[in-house]
Amino acid sequence: MSKENRNPWRAMALVSIISSYIVGSVLAGVFIGTWLDDLFNVKPLFLIVSLFTWLGVGAYGVYKVIEPFLGDDG
Repeated sequence: MSKENRNPWRAMALVSIISSYIVGSVLAGVFIGTWLDDLFNVKPLFLIVSLFTWLGVGAYGVYKVIEPFLGDDG
């Protein structure tokens, strides 16, 4: 690993991006789910579905962010 890849500011930026994906997806899932629950009057259905859907979106975003750092072992 080269010296420029070990920059602590780059690591902090990566952690910040990952945490924003996770927190943002949870907040989006909760807000959209509760809004749809209130709209259609089917409480916790859309909250649960929306939360899991947005968690999947957030996990995919995190994977795409860290993909360049995983390396090619194959």
